[in-house]
Amino acid sequence: MTTPTPNLDVEVRLQELESRLSDTRRSLRNTRRWLTMAGIAGFGLLAAAAADLATIDVLRAKRMEIVDDSGHVVLAASSDKSGGRVDFWNNQGCNFMRMASNENGGDVAIWNCDGKSVAGLYASASGGELSIWDNQGRRAARTLAGEDGGIYEVMKGDKLLAALKGTMLGSAMELLDNNGDAIVSASTADEYGYLGVGQHVLLASNEEWGAVTIKGDHGHQLLQLKGDTRKQEAMLTLKTSNGSVHLETGNETSLPKVAVHNSNGKLAAHMTVRTEGGGVLTASSSEGTEVASIRSDAQGNGRVDLSDQAGTLLATMQTLPARGATLALMAPNKTTACAMAASEDGGVLNLSNGQGTPVLVGGIASGRRDGAISVYNHRGIPVVNAGSTVGGIGQVVINDDNGHRVLTLPQRFTTSMEPPVQE
Repeated sequence: MTTPTPNLDVEVRLQELESRLSDTRRSLRNTRRWLTMAGIAGFGLLAAAAADLATIDVLRAKRMEIVDDSGHVVLAASSDKSGGRVDFWNNQGCNFMRMASNENGGDVAIWNCDGKSVAGLYASASGGELSIWDNQGRRAARTLAGEDGGIYEVMKGDKLLAALKGTMLGSAMELLDNNGDAIVSASTADEYGYLGVGQHVLLASNEEWGAVTIKGDHGHQLLQLKGDTRKQEAMLTLKTSNGSVHLETGNETSLPKVAVHNSNGKLAAHMTVRTEGGGVLTASSSEGTEVASIRSDAQGNGRVDLSDQAGTLLATMQTLPARGATLALMAPNKTTACAMAASEDGGVLNLSNGQGTPVLVGGIASGRRDGAISVYNHRGIPVVNAGSTVGGIGQVVINDDNGHRVLTLPQRFTTSMEPPVQE
């Protein structure tokens, strides 16, 4: 296989062209590099010149204005006795805002197009303050910094209607009527919270209890409802000048109760629940001494006790299951003077002397429907027995002081209490 013979003239010319093209490309790259450096240098020279001019020359004027396309002033920078001031106008010529200074710092005022103040933000002695007015120039709200935190006020015609502020112990809020009197107030103090409605209602609470209090004139407490979360119980107290009533629900360790006190603070009446579930109601004298009580026993039977002003029990009445009622009257020396009882056979009466010895007993004869009476001497020995025979005829047995029979009238009959008389 053969190969073509190259044309030497053509190859030489191609090499020359490629060499010239490479030179041209290098020249262009160098030119662009120099132009870039020249541009940067020129910009630096201009910036240096401008900086030099700003340092050397100062623009000073008492007033500077900016106008719109119609020639109306829309911004003006000037000074007043407090310092610098900038005013703004809209395209209708309304001066709607001014930025200035006061003795405490900055001051920004905003007006409506009627020239009424509608908002203001300015520095005060205690910090910053923001105020808002209605379209008539009457203050509607104000927010400012106080000594104990922020303060927010709602106003109507410059009259304060509501206020929210920080306090030394927490925070406080007030809602007022048109006369400026506080109607609702709320506050916090450490872990306590308070809510007052008018001058008569107060709610208070912390992590352990909550209470509602109603007060009368001069701060006199009329009612208080309190719940104790630790003891899991609730209490209600009602007070007037005539006395008070106190109710407690009780908890796992105490029972419900109601206490009534007189105007002297002495307990006048008391009601509670006994451990077995029954109730107790007591009445006391003006000095607080218990003089009467009604209660139920463990079996559910009722009992009434009456005492004198010294608390000495003088009368008691109770009911007994399957037996009936009993009544006992005591002497001042605490001995039983009279006792009455009811049973299935009938009633029984027992009279005693001052030493407590029975001297008269009357009742129904055992197994009979007839009555019987026994008279005892001071030693408790029966000396007279009166009753009736089986036929219903009366009979009396007289004994000596030792209880030995000395006479039976009539002798041919026996009483329901004695064996047949042996003639």
